[in-house]
Amino acid sequence: MFAWLNTRRDRNRNARKLYGSIVTQARQPAFYAAWGVPDTPQGRFEMVVLHVGLAMQRLSQAGPAGHRLAQVLTETFVTDMDDCMREMSFSDLAVPKEIKRSAAALFDRHTAYGAALASPGEGRLTAALAEQMAYLHQQGDWDAAPLAAYARCAASALAAMQDAQVLAGSMDWPDLPRT
Repeated sequence: MFAWLNTRRDRNRNARKLYGSIVTQARQPAFYAAWGVPDTPQGRFEMVVLHVGLAMQRLSQAGPAGHRLAQVLTETFVTDMDDCMREMSFSDLAVPKEIKRSAAALFDRHTAYGAALASPGEGRLTAALAEQMAYLHQQGDWDAAPLAAYARCAASALAAMQDAQVLAGSMDWPDLPRT
C-alpha cells in the first residue's frame, strides 16, 4: 500500500548519494591545478555542473526510472546551491534570483555539452567548454582540450555502466592525474 513511499525515499537517497559522488569528483585537484579551471566558487560551480550534466545524460539512457532519478538529482543540485549561497551570505532576496540563474546555467550547459558529446571528435566539445567557461578566463588563453578529453572519457565510462548500478546512485568516475 505504501510502496510508493519506499520508492520515493530510495530515489531521494540514491540522488543524494549520486550528488555526493559528483561533488567529490568535481573537487579533484587536477581540474584546478593541472587543467586551469580557477579554484573559485565559480570554477567549482562549473565543475559540479559539468558532472551533473554527465550524470543526467547517463540517467536519460536508463529509461523512465533514470528520468525520475535525474529529476531528483536536479532538485538535489538546486537545494545544494541554495544552501551554498546562504552560507556565502547572499541576501534572502538575492538567493531565488541566483538559484534561477544556476538552474538555467545547468540546463544550458547540459544542452550544449550533450550536443557536443554526440558529435565525433573533441573539437565541438572543446569549443563548448571554452565558450561556457570563458567568463572564468579573462585573458582568453585557456586550453579546454584536456577537460574535453576527460568529459568524453567520463561519458564513455558512465555509458558502459549497468543501469542497475546507476539507478542505485553509484557512478564510477574516471581517474584524474595526480597533482
